[in-house]
Amino acid sequence: MSSYISRWLKAPSASKRLISHLTQREGKLNSLLRRLGLQPQSGGRAAPGPRPISTTQVQKSVLIDDDELVTGIQKRELQLAKQGCTDPWGVGKIIRRGSGRENDPTVLPSAFDYRLVGCLCLDDRFAKWMWIEKDEGPKRCECGHYFVLKNVSPI
Repeated sequence: MSSYISRWLKAPSASKRLISHLTQREGKLNSLLRRLGLQPQSGGRAAPGPRPISTTQVQKSVLIDDDELVTGIQKRELQLAKQGCTDPWGVGKIIRRGSGRENDPTVLPSAFDYRLVGCLCLDDRFAKWMWIEKDEGPKRCECGHYFVLKNVSPI
């Protein structure tokens, strides 16, 4: 038993395993641990147990759907998603250049009065960016292609 006590006293902090070994012994060791305050006294106050957790059950009928909470553009996007439209803004769609002549320009849809367009000209690695405005008429890129805005209804 003295080896247990000497190991316990030398350790900077007693390990759980060592304390469990010490507390299982009967006799003088229990009284020593009680005096050191490492074991509750018998008949005294017991150590507090786990804290009780209180929960309230939520009924599914009380929860509100997203359709009832959203408004504006987000509501329209949810409606379009239910109809099967996965890209309502047309962001994933690449518009191919048409003939690009002045009398037959490439038509770009826009719900606004202007749009930023990148033209991939021949033998060029980078796009040439330009703003196209609604009332301006056909706008010419550096490569010679013409672009014009077509007004479409917003979502």
